[in-house]
Amino acid sequence: MFGNLSFRHLVGALLVLSFIAGFALYVLTGATTNKGTTGAIGAENASIERAEKASCHQYGAYASIATLRKEGLLTFKPVYNSVVYIPGRHCGTIIVGSPAYQSPAG
Repeated sequence: MFGNLSFRHLVGALLVLSFIAGFALYVLTGATTNKGTTGAIGAENASIERAEKASCHQYGAYASIATLRKEGLLTFKPVYNSVVYIPGRHCGTIIVGSPAYQSPAG
């Protein structure tokens, strides 16, 4: 039955089976989901909001990302989120959000 199979055929078959098993493991471990990105967006959003609250408390106004970084209230440049600042009563209004992720409707 296996008499006609050469060493190359056996190695090729082994490589194909290894690839299939590896890909199945990759999919089953959730590597193809966006859970990591969603978590990073949320963590970044929380850090920005903390920095904005500190700015409001310290200076009486919300600030741009550049100002937050210059004042040392934000130690990184956001990758996923942006801030829209609208001057107004008290500290004004901020909208922190990410165009990379929208929560499901519901």
